[in-house]
Amino acid sequence: MDSAFGELLRRHRLRLGITQQALSEKARISEQAVGALERGDRRYPQAATLERLAGALELTGREREAFVRAASRKGRPRRQRAGAPRQLPAGITHFTGRVEHVELVAGVLRDSSAAAVVAVTGMGGVGKTALAVQVGHVLAADFPDGQLYLDLQGHGARAAVAPLEALGVFLRALGLAGQAVPGTVDEAAARFRTELAGRRMLLVLDNAASSDQVTPLLPGTAGCAAIITSRRALLAVRQARQVHLDVLAERDAVELLAVTAGVARVEGEPEAAADVVRRCGRLPLAVRLAGARLAARPGWPVSWLAERLVELGRRLRELDQDETGVQACFALSIDALAGSRDPVDRAAAAAYPLLAWPDLPDLSVTVAARVLGRGEDDTERLLERLTGACLLEAPSPGRYRLHDLLRAYGAGLARSPARAEAMTRLLELYGAAAWRGLALASPASPRLAQMPRTGAAPEFADAGGAFGWLERERAHVVAAVVQAAADPEVDRALIAGLALGMFEFYRTRGLWRDLREVCQAVLHEQADGLVHACLLIDLAVAEAELAQRGDGDFRAAQQHARASVARFEEHGDDGFTARALNNACYVFRVCGAVEDAIAFGERGLVLHLAAGGRSQAHGLTLVNLAELYGQAGDRDTQHRYLAEAIAVLEPLDDAHGLGYALVVLGMAHLANGCFPEAIACLRRSVEQWRRIADAPSEANTLVELGEACLAAGHTDEAAQALTRARTLMRGYGDPVRENRIAELLRRTGRTNRVGEM
Repeated sequence: MDSAFGELLRRHRLRLGITQQALSEKARISEQAVGALERGDRRYPQAATLERLAGALELTGREREAFVRAASRKGRPRRQRAGAPRQLPAGITHFTGRVEHVELVAGVLRDSSAAAVVAVTGMGGVGKTALAVQVGHVLAADFPDGQLYLDLQGHGARAAVAPLEALGVFLRALGLAGQAVPGTVDEAAARFRTELAGRRMLLVLDNAASSDQVTPLLPGTAGCAAIITSRRALLAVRQARQVHLDVLAERDAVELLAVTAGVARVEGEPEAAADVVRRCGRLPLAVRLAGARLAARPGWPVSWLAERLVELGRRLRELDQDETGVQACFALSIDALAGSRDPVDRAAAAAYPLLAWPDLPDLSVTVAARVLGRGEDDTERLLERLTGACLLEAPSPGRYRLHDLLRAYGAGLARSPARAEAMTRLLELYGAAAWRGLALASPASPRLAQMPRTGAAPEFADAGGAFGWLERERAHVVAAVVQAAADPEVDRALIAGLALGMFEFYRTRGLWRDLREVCQAVLHEQADGLVHACLLIDLAVAEAELAQRGDGDFRAAQQHARASVARFEEHGDDGFTARALNNACYVFRVCGAVEDAIAFGERGLVLHLAAGGRSQAHGLTLVNLAELYGQAGDRDTQHRYLAEAIAVLEPLDDAHGLGYALVVLGMAHLANGCFPEAIACLRRSVEQWRRIADAPSEANTLVELGEACLAAGHTDEAAQALTRARTLMRGYGDPVRENRIAELLRRTGRTNRVGEM
C-alpha cells in the first residue's frame, strides 16, 4: 500500500463532511489510527479494520472494492504452494473485537528479518486460540509454504504433549515417516529446523504448558514465524513478543452478543444487553453462549435473559473469581435445548453428557455415533445442533471438539451406568478396527487367536485403510485406554483386548511410545495372568525399540521379557510360551545380548517343533535365529534356518515373514559373494513388501539390492533400485542411510535422475 490509500481514505471522509474523530467513533477504531492511515504512516490495515472503515464511509459496490484494493500490499499475493500443509482450524465467522491485537500480532509475524515469535497469554475462554487462528488466516498468503497447527494440551485432564511427540507430528506433516523421526528431542528439533529452513511457514502452537514445551518447536531461521497460546506467561521463550489478552471491552462484548443473538434485538435493548455481558464477566466464551441462548429463543427479550443471570448470582460470582464458573452459562445452553419443543434439541441436550465423558481431543461423527449408540446421520444432526448452540466446536469438516471447561461441565452430568456403556461402545469400535487391520495385514498371525468378540468396524478394503483410520484416531485410542483403565466400571478384558489388538498398528508405524503408554495403563490394573503376560511381552518390545532411540531402558525391556516368559510357563500353554520366547529372542537381540537371544529363540524353536511347527510364529523364530547366527559368524546354521523358515512361510503366503526371511537370506548370500543368489532373494523380498505396502522395509531392501547389483556389475538395475530407495527414504529422515544411497549412486555413475524399478 502507498499514500494513494491514505488520500482515498481522506477523500471519502471529507465527502461525508466528518472529522477524523467522528470517523474513528463511527468505525470504532482509534483516532490515531485514522490519522496514521491518512498520512501513510501506518501500512497494511487488518481486514476487519478495512471492513469497518468501508462501512463507516458508506461505501458500496465498485467504490468499496476499489477502497479495499487500494489497501492491498504492493505486488501480487504469494501463491499458495500446492500440497503444503494447511492445518489451521476454521476461523470464526464473525470475529469480533481484538482489532488492535490482530494488527499487532500480524505486524510482528510479517517481519521476515528473523524467526518471529508471538506468545499470546490469558485466562481460559478468553479467546487466545480464536485470535491465533484469525491471525493465521489473515497471514495465509504471507506464508505460502503452509501453516502447522497443534494443540499442545498444556491445560487439561490429559498430560501435555511432550516436545518429542509434537516434533514427530510436525515432521510427519512435512513428509517424514513415523519410523524416520529422530528419537531424541535435540535431534528431532534440529531436523525440524532443517526442514523449515528456506520455507515460509507459520506455526500455531496452541495451549502450551510451559516455555520448555515450546522452545524445541520454534523455527530457527528467518521467513518462518510462530504464534504460541498459553494460560501462563512464557517469559523464557526467546525473542517472543508477549501479548496478553484480557476479557473483551464492554463495547466489543455487546457486539459479540449482537452477532450471535441478532443485531436488531441487542440494539433494541442496549441496557439489558450491557447487563448480560457484564454478568458474563465479558468472557468471550460466556458471552457467545448467552447469545446462543437468545438465538435459540427468538421470542425471549434480552432483559429476560439478564434477569435469568441475576438469579444465578452465586454461580456468576464464581465466574468472576474462577473460570470454571462459566458452568452457569453452560447450564443455560443445555436448559435451552432440553426445554425446546424441537425433539432434535432435546436429544442433543440428552446426548451432551455422554459426548463429554470420553476424554478425547475431538470426536469424529463415527466415534460420536458409537459413543451414543446411534446411527451416524442421526448423530451428525445432534452434533450440528450442539455446535449451533456453541456447546461444540467444529475445527475441521466432520470433527467436533469440546472446550476443556465445557467438557468438564458435560462430563459432570454423565451418570452411571450410561457413561460406562458409552465407553464400552467406544473401546469396541477401536478394538474392531485394530483387530480387522491385523487380520488384513497378517492373516496367519498367531495373535488372531486372542481376538475378542468386537462390535462392527468401519468398512476397510485393506490393512492400509484400517491402519489409516487408526492413524487419525491415534491420540484418541491412547486417551480412551488410559481413561478406561482408571475406571472400575469398564470391563477389564475389553480394555486389554484393545491393547493387544493395537500391537500390529503400532509396530508398522513405529509408534512405540504409544504402545508403551497403552500397555503400562492396562498392566497397572490387569490381574489376569495370561493377558498380563501378553501385554508384558508387548511392553518389552516397545521398551527395547525405544531404548535403541535413547528413549527407553534396555534393562527394563529384558526384565519385562523374562517376566512374560515366566508367566507363560506358569500358565502351561506351550503355544503362548513359544511365541513369548520368540519375542524375547527379538528383544534381547535388539538389546545386543546375542547369546541370551539365541538361547530364548532355541527354547521357542523346540516348543514349535514339538507342536508340529509350520506356523507363522515358527517361521519368524527361525528367521530371528538365522539373523543371530549370522551375527555370531555361524553361516551354515544361518542358511539352514533360513531355508527352513522359507519352507514354513511360503505355504502360509505370509508377506511380512517372507519379506523378512528373503532379505536376511539375500544379505547372507551377498556376504558370501554369491551375487546372483543374493539378487534373486532381494528381488523377491521387494515384491513381498510391495504386496503389503511396507515402504520402509521396501526401501531398506532396495538399498541391499542396489549394493548386490553393483557388486555383480549390473549397474543399470543398481541405479534403478537405489533411485527408488532414495525416493522412498526421503520421507523417513535417515541421514545415515541417505548418505549410503548417495555413495552407492555415485558408484553407479548415475547420480542424475534415472527410471525407478
